[in-house]
Amino acid sequence: MKKAIIGIIELVGLLVAAEFVVAKFWPDTKVGEYAVIGRDATVEWYGVTKDFWVEQWHRFRPEEPEPQVAAEPQAEEPEEEPQAEEPEKPAEPPKPAVDLSKPWKGLEPENWYCGKKLTESALEGKIVMVYVFSESSEDSVALLPRIESVWSAYKTKPLVVLGSHRGGKSAKVENLIKKAKLTFSVYEDAGRTKEPSAGGRYPIVYVIDDKGRTIYRGRSDLEATEAVVTAIPNVGGNPAARNGAKTGKRRKGAR
Repeated sequence: MKKAIIGIIELVGLLVAAEFVVAKFWPDTKVGEYAVIGRDATVEWYGVTKDFWVEQWHRFRPEEPEPQVAAEPQAEEPEEEPQAEEPEKPAEPPKPAVDLSKPWKGLEPENWYCGKKLTESALEGKIVMVYVFSESSEDSVALLPRIESVWSAYKTKPLVVLGSHRGGKSAKVENLIKKAKLTFSVYEDAGRTKEPSAGGRYPIVYVIDDKGRTIYRGRSDLEATEAVVTAIPNVGGNPAARNGAKTGKRRKGAR
């Protein structure tokens, strides 16, 4: 019996000692804080609770409002003055790639080599055969005598043969022209403003009729000559051909 009493006393002593330790060493708290013990027990306390051994222990401190500091007045920035809008400039019309009022180029005196000096007005109403060649292209140089023969055969007709060299004016080109004994007009980089591209290959020949239309372009001087021969009778509307046609009809009717 004594042992049981002594055990109870020891147990009570242990409990008191435990409460003392908790009260002594538990984190500092303020009066009025409260704790949620377990799920349903809420107890006001002064830093100690009897149910400290419960697994779920939550402490809550009442939030103290932070001191509010008056904001310093900010200087107002001056308002920007509205800038006057610049009047919109009218859009400039796109410039044409070539001057359509001048269908021919490169007929300036400084570009001339030989033959008759030409002007744009001298080419109006004429068939113009343009032969584009280069001193560095043997194939185009070899055909120069044949172009000269076309000019010799039809120079009394409404035809102009225009030789157009590519590659820059030089003494070599002048010697080449003298050696070939050319008499048709030859210029440096002359021709139509809308000229078919040579693609780096020479020669290239194109024929313009008296209405300013391109009736042939290619690399064959024979086909170009055929186009010239076909177009010559039709220059100026060919009134002789129309008269001949009317005369033929009358003769047929007379018979």
